[in-house]
Amino acid sequence: MGLLEDLESLRTAAVAAFASAQNKEALEAVRVEYLGTRGKLKSALGRMGEVSKEQKPVVGKRANELTTELQAAFDAAKARVEASAPAGTVPGSGEGSSLEQLRFERLDKLKKYEEKIGPGAAWGSRFPDRTSGKSITSIGATRKLFPTFRAEENMGDGTKKFGTVVLAARVMLRRDQSKKLIFLTVQDQTGSIQVALWNNLLNEESLALLRDTLDLWDIVGIEGELMYTQKGEPTVWATSARILTKCIAPPPDKHHGIHDKEIRYRHRYLDLISSPESRHAFILRSKTIAGVRRFLDAQGFLEVETPVLQTIPGGAAARPFETKLNALDMRMYMRIATEIGLKKVLVGGLERVYELGRIFRNEGLSPRHNPEFTMIEIYQSYGDLRDMMALMENLISHLAETLTGSTTVMFRGKQVKLGAPWPRLEYTELLKQHAGVSHDDIAGLDAKLREKGIDPSGLSHVDKIDGVFGEYAEPHLQDACFVINQPVEMSPLCKAHPVNPKLADRFEAFASGMEIGNAYTELNDPIEQRKRLVEQANDAAKHAFKQLTDAGLLDYVKVEASDAEWVDKAKKAIEAIPASDKRRAKLAELAKHTHAVDQRVDEDFLNAMEHGMPPAGGLGIGIDRIVMLLASADSIRDIILFPLMRPE
Repeated sequence: MGLLEDLESLRTAAVAAFASAQNKEALEAVRVEYLGTRGKLKSALGRMGEVSKEQKPVVGKRANELTTELQAAFDAAKARVEASAPAGTVPGSGEGSSLEQLRFERLDKLKKYEEKIGPGAAWGSRFPDRTSGKSITSIGATRKLFPTFRAEENMGDGTKKFGTVVLAARVMLRRDQSKKLIFLTVQDQTGSIQVALWNNLLNEESLALLRDTLDLWDIVGIEGELMYTQKGEPTVWATSARILTKCIAPPPDKHHGIHDKEIRYRHRYLDLISSPESRHAFILRSKTIAGVRRFLDAQGFLEVETPVLQTIPGGAAARPFETKLNALDMRMYMRIATEIGLKKVLVGGLERVYELGRIFRNEGLSPRHNPEFTMIEIYQSYGDLRDMMALMENLISHLAETLTGSTTVMFRGKQVKLGAPWPRLEYTELLKQHAGVSHDDIAGLDAKLREKGIDPSGLSHVDKIDGVFGEYAEPHLQDACFVINQPVEMSPLCKAHPVNPKLADRFEAFASGMEIGNAYTELNDPIEQRKRLVEQANDAAKHAFKQLTDAGLLDYVKVEASDAEWVDKAKKAIEAIPASDKRRAKLAELAKHTHAVDQRVDEDFLNAMEHGMPPAGGLGIGIDRIVMLLASADSIRDIILFPLMRPE
């Protein structure tokens, strides 16, 4: 369906939604859904790039008309809602008391239900009762029990039954046809279905009690017969029904759900209840993780576990979270990668290993970054970069095909091809093509960063290269691809390219302009590894000292950048500044951002390598970003159940 047709469908749905809104809260939810800055209208207009040049004037004109029409529909609905408000009501007032009143009403129904059935009855027990010998059938499985509806065979005449099931589900809609017949829409993890509470099948006493006490979002236990209605709606006609859990908090607006992302992220349970799309995304996430494990296990890889708490954070260049081990009075760090531990396992003789788990990096938040995220690292002894390429493209292609039915997915309104094989693109060529600079042109890199409003002062050479590549080249990497042959200084744990030692035998995998994986032919020479780690630590130290001395913050204690004890002396420099001196706080804050305090040489890792680490290929994949692609989620927060949020 083209954009023009989608706009007409959007108009129909929006006008109906505005017309059905009965109070200001519901009306505001509809406004946000359709006219908000991230609403459906804005999303639709963001697809104008799909429209052919010839059609753009027609579609553009209709889009402008539609904006006016939807605003008019909102204004009319607003006037209607305000006119129907009780006299003397101040717009925006009384919301708290209204919600509290609804809660009291639900508590009264709870009391009435328990007075009739017994104390604690509204909080259920095992369902169905263990002695019944029955078990719950999911709604998804229940729907499959219905044959295809054929009106000519009178399948909805109330005589044709297709089995009996037991359901446990949440009430999402309630429609009272009369005192003798109530229709419910209930949902579980697998879907939703209609339930009928009818006095012909349910005894009068039970029906009357449920009619007076059952609320939206209550969880119910139903046993019933499967029959179609006259209109062909698959329905469970209840023969017994009871409340398993009473919902005493008033739910969000039943028609429009939750559209404030702040609420969705903070109260994910509300999002999961009200949004089928959100439930689907998190089911897809679970299936993705299970699929990764099955794929690797089938190829002989072993899943292992390495420490989350570490004395030296290694395996990546990232700022760690700090904590303290009270028992030993030691400063510890949350891991920023699993690489070092997994390589030690290779030394020990486990030849194909992986770890899938949480990683913690004390850095920024964005639609692609969360300080706590999920990553998998995979290592294969006697392999190299080419093995990791084959492994990754086959794994991601397999996940896409298995979980979405295609190796091409839609992400942010564009198609992304994930099917193997993926193209191999040269890092330095992409840098020249899209930024017009080479990786060793420091002045050129600085200029390109300034064009993007980034101050290059204080950035290391590696950070400058990475920054320019991220700003200029990454946005052009739409379909899945491998970017290969980065400058060797960017990869201290990687072997040099077998032909050009100035390049690293490494790839970064990209899709839709974001990095989704990173792989090396691993460095296993302990002498060269020590040299690189020492250089990395020294470079970090020099970079840190330059920042601190440029800021004039090391006046109290003389510290040389070449001093092996520079970290301790830097701390003494901070302590030597009087607490009343504003520079002390400034120095402490600046020191946090140098990362140099954590750039220590990991002697235990080097000692392990000296015992012989086999040649190996290593691969890291960002699970969250893979799920974003498969679920077509705009933000990493949409596929992390509980993303980090600022406290309310």
